[in-house]
Amino acid sequence: MNDIDLGPIRDVARQMLKNAAFSGLDHAERVRQIAEDIGQREAADLDVLRVAALLHDIGVPIDRERHYEVGARLARGILAQSGFTEDEIEPIVHAIEAHSRYGGPDPQTLEAQILEDADAVEYVGATGLARAIVRGLKSDTYDADLNKLPALIDGLIERVDGTLHTERGQALVRERIAYLRAFQERLKAEMDGQL
Repeated sequence: MNDIDLGPIRDVARQMLKNAAFSGLDHAERVRQIAEDIGQREAADLDVLRVAALLHDIGVPIDRERHYEVGARLARGILAQSGFTEDEIEPIVHAIEAHSRYGGPDPQTLEAQILEDADAVEYVGATGLARAIVRGLKSDTYDADLNKLPALIDGLIERVDGTLHTERGQALVRERIAYLRAFQERLKAEMDGQL
């Protein structure tokens, strides 16, 4: 693959993710940008990363719990219909199947490790917190009680801290964790009545 046209892949992702409130195309595009940043530094196959990032959550609207498996199966069919060869499909499908912190196989390729890192970076920070709140409200795991928000933030951090494969991914996560910790402290102070 050399500089493939992402337009048709993006169109498929947009259609399949249109009802995914916290894992929509906007999330996939941010993961793609992060994966490209890391991939350029690691000399990874950027085409694999770009396609895998756009399609990595297409299984969420069908089965959130096992979206990595569902997404990998769907992506295999989409890519075959789009004219990708089996040699091109396999690393993309593996990266999709291995990207989740909630299950799936361990990432065996550099591109799969980078996609997992990019998704972890997107999981924390300002957008990660906003997505976690929406995800929690939709799944009834967060009831909008402000007193529980610091614990939600702790959960985000614990889920990714120390799990990254690349130095760049680790650096990006450290920056976002620092932001979350500062926000958490400010939130606690304001909740305690500090002006």
